[in-house]
Amino acid sequence: MIAAAVLLSILAVATNMYLFRSSGDRVSVVRVARDVAAGHQITQADLDRASVAVAPSVTVIPGRQLGQVVGQRAAVGLRKGTLLAASQLTTQQSPPAGRALVAVPLKAGAMPPGLAPGWGVRVVFTFGTQGQEPVAGASQGRVQTTALRDVVAVVDEVDGPDGEGAMTVSLMVPDADSSVVARQAAAGMVVLVVTERRG
Repeated sequence: MIAAAVLLSILAVATNMYLFRSSGDRVSVVRVARDVAAGHQITQADLDRASVAVAPSVTVIPGRQLGQVVGQRAAVGLRKGTLLAASQLTTQQSPPAGRALVAVPLKAGAMPPGLAPGWGVRVVFTFGTQGQEPVAGASQGRVQTTALRDVVAVVDEVDGPDGEGAMTVSLMVPDADSSVVARQAAAGMVVLVVTERRG
């Protein structure tokens, strides 16, 4: 897989050189057919081909190499309709070492609209509807509370909304913070602040 990725990068450079010599021509390139979350393995259904005129400075993957892309993973969140580049692909598993995926249910208003895979966010812990503080843990049967620091995360996937407008967002967070994020999310005491909007 690594050798295939290297070969794909070399072929993409060669394609750019060709495009420079024939900048007015339309060429077949690989395009993202539907949104793909970061770390997910790319399937045939995730891709299609498009015939476009591309500037020499734009890195693309030739349409004839679509089959070589299948099976690789998205290094970042891929948006439907974008032209695929070799730099957006990886052979690494997801989540990588030291990271974990946490599902966070969110009500309407607990995150900015349009949230999408690949966006950088900050997980902020709030006070509950009854005024309870964020729960850090338990000791000898008594709940201890403390102020919790925000957690930096990346959106992996967004599902919803449901009939009540609620969403479920999969977040890639540091493994050391995964338990507290999961605990606070289950208690409904999480909101998301976007720190990096991609796409």
